[in-house]
Amino acid sequence: MSKEDKFFERLRDFAGFTGRVGFLLEETAEGRMAVSESYKECSDIKMKCRESYGLLMERMYKAYKDPSQLDNARGLIERMYHIVDISKSILGQLDMAMVGETPEELTLMARLSAASLSELKKIMDYTTDVSENFMKMEARCRRIYTFEERGDDCFRRMMKKLYGSETKAAELVYWKEIFDHLEEVLDASAGTVPLLQKIITRY
Repeated sequence: MSKEDKFFERLRDFAGFTGRVGFLLEETAEGRMAVSESYKECSDIKMKCRESYGLLMERMYKAYKDPSQLDNARGLIERMYHIVDISKSILGQLDMAMVGETPEELTLMARLSAASLSELKKIMDYTTDVSENFMKMEARCRRIYTFEERGDDCFRRMMKKLYGSETKAAELVYWKEIFDHLEEVLDASAGTVPLLQKIITRY
């Protein structure tokens, strides 16, 4: 197994963490999972991410010597870690308190996040054979961009709703922060795409 193969092997495991937190966001928003339960699991996932981070970075430095490739790989890892971190913040905020009625847009944003992170996980799984799966990977990359665009539309609708009605200040701040974080998840997921594409074209 080459050094790059070993790096991608560890990266696939890391992608499993992001896929799981996407699932937790959706299950919680849909009411199929208690917030306290999903927050606890997400906290455990973040701890596992932190433990895996060092070994993943070590394999990255062994696999790549070119500065641009190192930047791409590092950026990819950092965005994936950020997804887990920000998802924990979302679930933590929902677990601490529920201010006002839950907007229907929360469910849509959570679904889009889960779908995007599921696609990211599948793309990573395809790295076992990039030449064989390249077109499939590209198709899933385009889907991630689509989910990001739909998330942007949903975010704008939610902001218009919050600022265009007589929403109490506490409720406005609470939901705006949560939706800002959900948009961050989608942006970070989409942000992995060009970095991964640059890496796999040389893999």
